[in-house]
Amino acid sequence: MNEQKVAAYKEKCRNIITTFSSKSARLRPNFAKIDEIFANYEEYKKHIHNNMKGKDISSTVEPLMDSHKIAAAFFCSFLKSRPLTYIPNKSDIPPSGMELRANEHAAFLFGLQVVQDFWSDKLNDCNSAEEKEIYKNVIKLPETGSDNYIHWFMKLVVDGVERYFDYGNDKFEDKLIFFIAHIYFLIEDFSYQFYRAELYLNRSEYLARELTETKKAKPS
Repeated sequence: MNEQKVAAYKEKCRNIITTFSSKSARLRPNFAKIDEIFANYEEYKKHIHNNMKGKDISSTVEPLMDSHKIAAAFFCSFLKSRPLTYIPNKSDIPPSGMELRANEHAAFLFGLQVVQDFWSDKLNDCNSAEEKEIYKNVIKLPETGSDNYIHWFMKLVVDGVERYFDYGNDKFEDKLIFFIAHIYFLIEDFSYQFYRAELYLNRSEYLARELTETKKAKPS
């Protein structure tokens, strides 16, 4: 990641932290943590490289990571640094789930931003008119029967499980980074299939209308 891209992602990271801290007066941002997040990213990247299949241990060139692994590394980095802090006030109102889990929620969205950026790049790189129609859309999260997708995602990484994602903890499991990467992959694949199906449905409806109009115009 070159300096220009690092600067751009640091700004996106700042925007996400700002957005979440603005949701509640009891959430305090720590923008100094941004540099820490990116330092952590380099550490998580090493763990990913060490566990990638087919890695040439004799090569000095870093293996390329796809967008999902990069997103997972940033998710873990954000989660470890925790740039948002819940600070109780004199109110008797108990903390909301968003206030208590702001870092998990924001970490997920920061990783998703990475996937979105790579998705948008595909719009410029692809030659297929059909895929251009697909990639011009925003990544779509699957719908759930209750709450929302992010709520269920966070249930996977909270309540004491965070230590397994922390490379500084003796409970750290580096292969869990690939588990998060796979979730981001599934989200992107879901989005692709959703928009592809939507495109085909619109085409079929258009063709059905055309057929109906042709039959109406045909002399009896």
